Amino acid sequence: MKEKICVMFGGPSIEHEISVISALQVISAIDPKHYEVIPLYIALSGKWYTGHKLLDRQFYKKNSFSELDEVTILPDPSIGGIVSRKTNKLTPIDVCLLVFHGQGGEDGCIQGLLELADIPYTGGSVLSSSLSMNKYACKKFLEAHDINCLSSHLVNKDDASSDFEKTKQDILQNLKFPLFIKPNHLGSSVGISKANNEKELDASLAKVFQYDDKAIIEPCLTNIIEFNVAVLDKSPLTASFVEIPVVSDDFLSYEDKYQKEGNKITGGSSAGMASLIRVVDPTDVDPKLKEKIKSEAIRAFKILDCGGVCRFDFLFDLNNNQLYFNEVNPIPGSFAFYLWDTTQLLFTDIIDQLIKGALNRKVKKHSLIRDFGFRTL
Repeated sequence: MKEKICVMFGGPSIEHEISVISALQVISAIDPKHYEVIPLYIALSGKWYTGHKLLDRQFYKKNSFSELDEVTILPDPSIGGIVSRKTNKLTPIDVCLLVFHGQGGEDGCIQGLLELADIPYTGGSVLSSSLSMNKYACKKFLEAHDINCLSSHLVNKDDASSDFEKTKQDILQNLKFPLFIKPNHLGSSVGISKANNEKELDASLAKVFQYDDKAIIEPCLTNIIEFNVAVLDKSPLTASFVEIPVVSDDFLSYEDKYQKEGNKITGGSSAGMASLIRVVDPTDVDPKLKEKIKSEAIRAFKILDCGGVCRFDFLFDLNNNQLYFNEVNPIPGSFAFYLWDTTQLLFTDIIDQLIKGALNRKVKKHSLIRDFGFRTL
């Protein structure tokens, strides 16, 4: 009997449409001989839907949700599936394959619900997901485990609103221009900008606070190479090829990733991260540096207790030959399948491994003693 795989995607995030793109790629790559796919889409409104119409890319522009079945997953381990809100019909599921990007899906929220429902899910745990999506906390945690990170400064929106001048003084006491200003909890390069002076810093913070209530400020290195590498949760942990993304400016923007003509597939529709212009396994990079990037990514994967497949981004400073961890993406766009050697690991194989990993974690969870009995009542 085929295992029922609920592919969950969408969500109340600024990265909503990128999640849809990734999910459709994942669904098309799942082996239909072994798995039955059940798409579960969370609309921007927060409502949950399922139905075959979700497999049509053009459907999402119509917003015709009346053609779908509105559903929910309840935090009750005795249910074990999706419940129709109209008919109360239960659709049992074996694994939830999470393809969220951004807040409300990638950051531990959905993971917490599925823990309570006792439904296996792909990717990291509640804590790992939450920590990975908090750029500042993630860096501080990895620094405590001797992973080299760039210095950074966290700014709360409330503090900036109450005393903007003091907020800027605090930033400039520790960091010097030029600076990068980023939303602390978002991915897909949303809201990122570079500031060369105080006026640009003002504008950059105002931009970030449109999307997030916390901003992370980092120094802008002037002579760097950015490297990305993916790590897959299998035994042993496996790192992909190292890549150098090709950027149009000092940083990789949302437009670089998803909207430039060079990143479009036939028909003018973005193929997500899979179509980004990049140099995979660059031949002019020292093999020792490649191996160091891979080993540091695997080490960070273990420290953060990641699961599934994660992409780690590093910066290499050519002025002092220092390698810095930049950030981790706990559910990377397109599952970073484009970074693997397809002669050894296909996209379908990666999905297979994610599903097996989710089922294995459930077995481990159920092997623990949970019921200690009533001894003090």
